[in-house]
Amino acid sequence: MAKRNEAYDRRVKLLVGIIAKEDEIAYTDACNECCTALHVSGLCNGTARTSYLSYFGLDEIEKRIIFTLIPDSAEKAVLSAIGKRLRLALPGRGVAFTAPLSGISSLISGAVLSGAEKNEKNTQKAKKEKKTMHELVIAVVEQKFSDLAVEAAREAGATGGTILHTRTVNNRAVEGKLGTTLKQETETLTFLTTKEYKGKIMEAVRDVAGLKTEGGAVIFSLPVDEVVGIGAPDEEEEA
Repeated sequence: MAKRNEAYDRRVKLLVGIIAKEDEIAYTDACNECCTALHVSGLCNGTARTSYLSYFGLDEIEKRIIFTLIPDSAEKAVLSAIGKRLRLALPGRGVAFTAPLSGISSLISGAVLSGAEKNEKNTQKAKKEKKTMHELVIAVVEQKFSDLAVEAAREAGATGGTILHTRTVNNRAVEGKLGTTLKQETETLTFLTTKEYKGKIMEAVRDVAGLKTEGGAVIFSLPVDEVVGIGAPDEEEEA
């Protein structure tokens, strides 16, 4: 059973899209036309300066962040469809990327993977062609220190990001191990960046707002598999 669940974990991907609010239906429609997908949508704010729109297209305007579960075999088709439908190659349009899962309910994975098997062979062939070079840096920081953390990340090479309004809850056990109390009213900052800048951004945020400062930030990073919409030309449009 454990091996079967691990196989399902690898065959389902997390797709994250950060887009304009009015593009929510177009985005989810593009996904649904390629595969069976499960979507969860929320509100967030961009952190990029107006002059930085070349990458994320995230200014101070409220955005939609959409978490979607998709079959691994549909990854390239979904990203291509989203990129074309929302014109993500253009500045200011948004970004979408995928990341691996380490666990998922078998009921959910079974639904998401239904009908996906026919694309498995094409997926395995495509996986050998390209390795991505991106990481998602996440920092959970006290609200009044989020601007300081964002500015530090910018100076370290981040070109944009997203702010989610969050709070920490029921962390007494881990606080005892850390020897400190985590801030309750927080903002979660996310920065999609290249591996080259990941360490620099994490260190910069830690220095100005880390656990040993008043900002009390919890900082970590996640691997990213595929990306569309960060200023690079849309490869699919060349065809």
